[in-house]
Parts: sequence; C-alpha cells; structure tokens
Amino acid sequence: MSETENNSLEIKANLQSHEAQLSKSDIFGVLQNDRRRCVLEILREQGNQSIRSLSEEIARLESGTDDPKSSVRKSIYVSLLQTHIPKMENLGVLIYDREHDNVKLLPAASNFDIYMETVEKGDIPWSHFYIGLSTLAVVGSVTIHAGFFKWVTSSQWMLFTEVLFLFSSIAHMRHVHKLEK
Repeated sequence: MSETENNSLEIKANLQSHEAQLSKSDIFGVLQNDRRRCVLEILREQGNQSIRSLSEEIARLESGTDDPKSSVRKSIYVSLLQTHIPKMENLGVLIYDREHDNVKLLPAASNFDIYMETVEKGDIPWSHFYIGLSTLAVVGSVTIHAGFFKWVTSSQWMLFTEVLFLFSSIAHMRHVHKLEK
C-alpha cells in the first residue's frame, strides 16, 4: 500500500474512531454472527485485509478445505460486502476503504476482546480458575482457623495464597498479552 493510500485510510479512521462506546446489544449483535466474528479475528491476527482475502479465509474456515468452491467464496464475498462490513463500519468497529479495497480495525474493536476469549479444549475459563482458587483460599483459611491443621499457621497460609494469586495473575496477564499480539 502506498503512503498516500495509507494516509487516506488513517484520516478516515481518525474521523470515525472517536473511541466509540458500543452498547452490549451492539456488541452481541456483531458477535452473534460467525462471519463477523471471523472478520474480527482475522483482522486482529493478520492486520488490514482486502474483502477478497477475508472472504477466501472465511471460506476455508467454513468449508474445512484449503480450496473451497468458487461459489462459496463468492457468496461469502457478497455477504461481507453487502451486510457484514457495512454493519461493523456503521458501528465504528472497522473501516472499509472502497477505493483501495482495504478493511482495517478501529480502536472500538477492543470492545470485543473480553467476549472473544477462546478456551481450548480441555482448558477452563479464567473466571472458573479464579473461583476455584478463591474457594481453596477460603476453605484453607477456615480449616486452619478451626484448628484442623496444626502444621500450618494462619500467616503461612495467607502468604501462600497471596503468592498463589500473584503468580496466577501474572500468568493470566501474560496469556491475555499473548492473545493481543
């Protein structure tokens, strides 16, 4: 992309990106559609894209093949161009430069980050992890206070749980940071 094209896209993005605050209804409206979620994920992972490259990637994902049928790619291209891209552009989530066929995420797309956390098979969501960790801390504190464990003092248990929460928080922060890249 030339410098002029990039500057044009940046100016347009700045005009439309007054850090739009989206309602939950708008956010869920975008996320309820698989193709719009795919657009967000692809742009977040790969950067600016043409609608053609977005439609080809989505066609590969939907069909499960490396070379989806032309009719599938065309159908996805048309739906992106006529429905999904305009909806997200109107909400200030992304910008589509029609002249240069370039789609770019705007800062408002960060509103979707918390809702798009993916959990790999066999993993648990971080919220469940922290509930379990909190439960362990409370149960441990109660049993130590009740005198069931004489070999651990309250101070030792408190230090242990604080360190456990600290390391868990650092691991969570690194995980989220890795997802943002």
